[in-house]
Amino acid sequence: MMKIIRKTMMWLVFAIVCTSCSNLFYDTTPDVLQRIQKGMSKQGITQILGSPQYRRFDQNIEEWEYTKVLPGSSGRTSIIVSFEGDKVVAMDSFAAPQLSVSVPNEVSVSSPTIFVRGMRSADFQRFYNDVKARGFKDTQLEMMEELAVDNSLSCHQCARLMSLYTFDDDKMKVLRIFAPHIADKENYEEILQELTSLFKRNDAKALLKVR
Repeated sequence: MMKIIRKTMMWLVFAIVCTSCSNLFYDTTPDVLQRIQKGMSKQGITQILGSPQYRRFDQNIEEWEYTKVLPGSSGRTSIIVSFEGDKVVAMDSFAAPQLSVSVPNEVSVSSPTIFVRGMRSADFQRFYNDVKARGFKDTQLEMMEELAVDNSLSCHQCARLMSLYTFDDDKMKVLRIFAPHIADKENYEEILQELTSLFKRNDAKALLKVR
């Protein structure tokens, strides 16, 4: 009888240890990205992801950045949550850049900074600040044309660049530059909200090839 109890206890301890060990390799649960929804509060995001590792803000938009190891992923995942006031207005996630690795002949290998869902948030923020600091519109548009050669943007990022200008005609110049390079055209409403003219909104839809 004692042997049976002892074996049962050993199996229970083994099962608990295995469960605990499996959780040590991950920072959060598998469904964490699905749990983040528009309209959530900062407190709600903190309960899911904890305190942000990086925080930045510009005008009415505040961004929290996390780097997590998610179950089922082969590396780290960057999660960017954008707030307006106390509410979530956007979320982006992508493979976090790998650290540079030294290889023979002193060649440094690192991951690119271009992601399927647009530019990495920190890189875009630097670009946005650089453009905003320029005093001449022509110079700003030239900078955007150069960026568009090797980068895609999200609708949210394109809309923020459009917001630098007051008139729809100037906003449309920005959209014409980036329309072929928008990574998430399903979110085109964010771009349309920057335009006041119904005719310009229709032109924007045509550029984005959406209905």
